[in-house]
Formats: sequence, C-alpha cells, structure tokens
Amino acid sequence: MSQQQPQQIDPMQIPLPQLKQMHQQIGEDLDTFTNSFAQLKSVHAKYNDCSESLNFVNKKNAGKTILVPLTSSLYVPGELNDTDNVIMDVGTGYYVEKPVADAKDYYKRKMEYVKSNLDKLQETINDRRKRLNDVTDLINLRSALAQQEEGQKAKAAA
Repeated sequence: MSQQQPQQIDPMQIPLPQLKQMHQQIGEDLDTFTNSFAQLKSVHAKYNDCSESLNFVNKKNAGKTILVPLTSSLYVPGELNDTDNVIMDVGTGYYVEKPVADAKDYYKRKMEYVKSNLDKLQETINDRRKRLNDVTDLINLRSALAQQEEGQKAKAAA
C-alpha cells in the first residue's frame, strides 16, 4: 500500500475569512504555549531554589536557626538538627524523607526534565510565531491585492 502525499494548497486560493480565522487560531495557540512556557520556567526556578537550599544542609550548620517554609509566603523559625536527611515535597501533598545527596539528585533530574520540555516548547513557540507571521503577511498581501483590484475596477468604470 503506498502512502499518499499530503495535498498542497495554493495559499492564494484560501478565502480571506478562512485566513483570518487561521490567524486567530494560531494566535490563541501561541498565547497558550507562551503561558505554559512561563509556568514551566517558574517550576524550573522552584526546583533550582530547592536544589540550592540543600547546599546549606551540612554539618557546620547543625544546630543553627533557620526559617522553615510553611507556605510560599509564611516562614517560621526552626533549628537544623538532622543534616543527613531532609523532608521534601514530591507533589500532590506527599512528603518523603531522603538523604541530602538523594534529594539533590532528585531535583537535578526534575530540572533536566523540565528543561527538556522547555526546549521543546520553545521550538513550538518559534514555529507558531513563524506561522503567525506568514499568515499575517499573506493576509496583508491579499488585502493589498483586493484594494488594487478595486482601484482598477473604479478606473475602468470611470
């Protein structure tokens, strides 16, 4: 069985209202992808902050007073007693106790995963921007040609 080649359409044959609808849809897609990108960047930054904070969990800081986050904006004073293990949030309300080295590895893997998704999403955003620009250029060209035809018809009628 042979595969059929995708049928190519002359962009000049696409009706202008359909082009405008395509432009709107691509714009909405671009907005969605851009918002997702911003959210992923925020997640990456949080993982990075967690990873960096693990650098302060060491023997020389044992017994020192630290601020313990209860929420993203509420911290309470606490004392660092166990410098070998940390309790970490692994998502959806689950917490696990892990050795500091394992926690660092966990956050490293999470950051790499999010970074790879950021890279893929950036490619998609760039592709959508190019498509949006191409459709915008086509709409402008088609509008200019339509105005030119109207001008020629007006001259011919006069």
